[in-house]
Formats: sequence, C-alpha cells, structure tokens
Amino acid sequence: MHYVSHAIPIFGEIMIFTATCPSCGYRATDVMVLGEKPATRCEWSVSSAEDIKAVVIRSSFGTIEIPELGVTVEPRRGEAFITTVEGVLSRVERVAKLLTQDSEGKERAEAVLKQIEQIKLGKERMTLIIADPTGNSAIIADQLFFDRESFSEEG
Repeated sequence: MHYVSHAIPIFGEIMIFTATCPSCGYRATDVMVLGEKPATRCEWSVSSAEDIKAVVIRSSFGTIEIPELGVTVEPRRGEAFITTVEGVLSRVERVAKLLTQDSEGKERAEAVLKQIEQIKLGKERMTLIIADPTGNSAIIADQLFFDRESFSEEG
C-alpha cells in the first residue's frame, strides 16, 4: 500500500491511496479529501457539444445520475475518477454495448446508445447529477481550473 498527501485547488489537502497485490495483480486506487465538507449535489445541463467538455470529479462515494437516459451509477469503493462529461458518457456506452448482447435488455441498451450519440452531437439534452455525502465530487466547467485537452474521452 502506498499513500501520499497533496494540496490541490478546490479541494485542499488530499490523500491518494494505491494498493496492489503482488500475488494476483489486483490494484485499487482512491482519493480522500482530508478536510470535512458538507454533502453536495452538483447538476450540469448539457445542451451543446461543447457542454460535454466539463470536468467531472467523482469521489468513491458519489452517485451519478442521468435522468434522461434512466442511468444511475452507484458508488463503489476505490472507484473515484476525474474525467469529462464525455468520459462519463463513454463509460455508460461501454455498459450499454455489453447489454446489447442480452436479449432482455437489448432494445433499451440500443436506445440509450442512440441517445448518447445525439447528446455528443449536441442534438439532444441531458442533465448530469452527482450526489456525494462526503462533498468530494464536483462538476467544473471553468477553463481556468483545468486544461480540458489533458482529459481523454475514455475517462
């Protein structure tokens, strides 16, 4: 197990944890904000192709919801990430593509994939919501904080 503390804008002092198992190769990473914060609920409305470039920071306690797609991404320990709205949509796409192979969920999954394509083109709207009881998740659309080009579409 390795850990390091670091001060970053917006969140302050954080601790980054990485655990690896030399036997099986399992790896887990998590980020913990060391200060206390109240619970947060962030919402970002996407109505253009430019809006999907907003940065998404989700702690391992944050729940992501996209009501228009009927999608909820529940938190899992060690599943914190920093990406863009497009990166979140790419994660949902990967799951939907797996579900197209299931006869029961195929029709719904294909509809979600079509909606995501339209959202990425700016032809359909959506709302990204993150609820985090630890207050450590955020949606940042301000170019001053991050160079969006440094975040890949794959998240």
